[in-house]
Amino acid sequence: MESTVAISTGGCIQKKSDRFYFKQGLQAMVERLRPRTIINYSCMPRDIFGPYLDAGMHIVQIPNYSITVREKEAL
Repeated sequence: MESTVAISTGGCIQKKSDRFYFKQGLQAMVERLRPRTIINYSCMPRDIFGPYLDAGMHIVQIPNYSITVREKEAL
């Protein structure tokens, strides 16, 4: 409790049903572990992470390779 946990959305939220189950799992994890910080590797869609960010939870995003490449291409 009050620790740091690491998760990844990479490849886990492509389908609507995947997103539903990911949200349910994230909620269960937060309720049980009550982490101080969540580190997420990959994208952080607002519909999934927004409620936790709005509640003041500290969530750190580590962009995966494809996100990093897209950001460099946009420059």
